[in-house]
Amino acid sequence: MRIVVPRTRPNRAASAVVLVLSAVGFTAVYVVGVLTRPGQVLENRALDASTFRASPGGLLSLVSTPNIAIALALLVLLGVLLRRFRPTGRAVGVVLVSTVLSQLLKNGLLARPDFVGDVSENTLPSGHTVAYASVLFALLIVLPPRVRTVAALAVSVALGVVVVQLLAFGWHRTSDVVAGLLLVTGVMALAHLVLPDRGTPPVRSNSGTRALTVLGALVGGVLIVASLAFAATLALDTSLATTHALLLASQIMCLAAVSLAVMTVLWVQRSVPAGIEARRAPLAHSGA
Repeated sequence: MRIVVPRTRPNRAASAVVLVLSAVGFTAVYVVGVLTRPGQVLENRALDASTFRASPGGLLSLVSTPNIAIALALLVLLGVLLRRFRPTGRAVGVVLVSTVLSQLLKNGLLARPDFVGDVSENTLPSGHTVAYASVLFALLIVLPPRVRTVAALAVSVALGVVVVQLLAFGWHRTSDVVAGLLLVTGVMALAHLVLPDRGTPPVRSNSGTRALTVLGALVGGVLIVASLAFAATLALDTSLATTHALLLASQIMCLAAVSLAVMTVLWVQRSVPAGIEARRAPLAHSGA
């Protein structure tokens, strides 16, 4: 006797779309925020409202090469315990490639022309954003689908705190943070193309998971609409564009980018139907 088992396959089309859009978005953010005088002026005005702290403590103080190595070791251990070997390989690749690529871009390949007389070095993409986003997105890759949505909410909160602090303490500009998120999202999509999951039986989501998904999408949508409305208001009435208003708008925009990035990670990992598979059912034995 044979039973019919539905199968799924990786959503490679979604990965390809996300990879292209991330690359285009990264380029656009760099061009507008760094290679134009208006972009530099606006971001520096927002930076003027920040309160610089050399040692703010908290999450920002945890970023270091040894801590990233420890995080990678814990991710590998978790993946082995969960027997999720291919996702673990992708997760490690996301962290390593994102980290190396961000340093190459920031310290060698990308330049920051001096349009406003600040004579500052290029800080795009943000290394702190890349470090946290790559490790947290890697965690979402390693975790099984049943708990991924709940974990995504915690990831959004933690990453949201990091990006708000980066701007509030004057460590980075808006373009640095958004570019960092786009870089890690693009690398994550590339990892899914290079090392996709094998076909697996579909996982049914319960009502709680669906509710959390809707809640996360609503919060992300509100942040995106709020950031666009805030930006449009400041553009129409420049008298409202004080340094503190620009800083607040930048923080809302970065929070919206965090929500969009996390939702994208979840979307790329969703499998699509791939037909059915026939399996031989086990024979039933009756006791004597």
